[in-house]
Amino acid sequence: MYCTNCGRKLPEDGSPCICGAQNGNFNTQPPQNFQAPPQYYAQPPVRPVTPVHGMLKRFASSKLFFMCALLFTVQMVVSAVSSVIEVFTVLQNQAYLLERTPIGTNFNVEFNVNIVPVQNILVLIGLWLLYASAKKTDTPFMSTAGVTLFKVTEILQIVGCGIFCGMLLLIGLLVLLASSGAPNVTNYTGLPDNIAILIMGVAFVVGLVLGVLLLLYSVKMLGVWTSLQRAIQVGVLPKKLPGYALALQGFSIFCDVAAMIAFFVLNAWILIPGSLCSIAARVYVIRCMAAYNREVTGMEAGPF
Repeated sequence: MYCTNCGRKLPEDGSPCICGAQNGNFNTQPPQNFQAPPQYYAQPPVRPVTPVHGMLKRFASSKLFFMCALLFTVQMVVSAVSSVIEVFTVLQNQAYLLERTPIGTNFNVEFNVNIVPVQNILVLIGLWLLYASAKKTDTPFMSTAGVTLFKVTEILQIVGCGIFCGMLLLIGLLVLLASSGAPNVTNYTGLPDNIAILIMGVAFVVGLVLGVLLLLYSVKMLGVWTSLQRAIQVGVLPKKLPGYALALQGFSIFCDVAAMIAFFVLNAWILIPGSLCSIAARVYVIRCMAAYNREVTGMEAGPF
């Protein structure tokens, strides 16, 4: 029931409307054509679906993307298992040597532990999040959680490269000051001082150049992942992956092949499966990156 005078909803206890108490009108019967005022509810904004959304879901749910994520997972697992076995083997050998070492002998236990980088774990989780989001058929949209993890890895890479370049500059400055203050100091390389300083200078320049290039690469890739995140959100065309990203993967394959040959020569058989899995994973990464660039190129050439 609504008041015929002001349109307010009447109290449920039967008391007259407050306007009747004010104006002396206690009519509580609504007119025949009286309509209650409409009530408005906030509706969530509707995102438009564009052809980019379909392209991204089709690509991230493809067999090629699945094989890339699967091989990367296998490579991570095999590398982790190989590292653990290597650590236990080294510890066993060191324990044997400690038993054979006379009491009072100085003995240094040294071994290297290959720990799977945190960045690779984040990339692995990001790949599977993208694939799982693309396989959903109840929505045309994808989640950006996987791409966010890619951006986190690039930010970590940028911070690490910045620290590395800063430390390298500091060490170079200290070496320069020390060599200028004591030009006849004896080095431990067995080479003349000028040759040793020249080799150190070349190594310093090469390390600094590589650090800066890797820093610039991470900054560029951060922009690529940002554009992909925006493409998933609003459906705009993302950027293509730069050509040197594919070249870096090819260089990594070359390094994996060289490492596998070294493991074969050194009889480090336990590490060879990890190198084989890494080579296979990087081959599929290159194929996946090239296919993604072809998809984006096709969208650019189309009516989008």
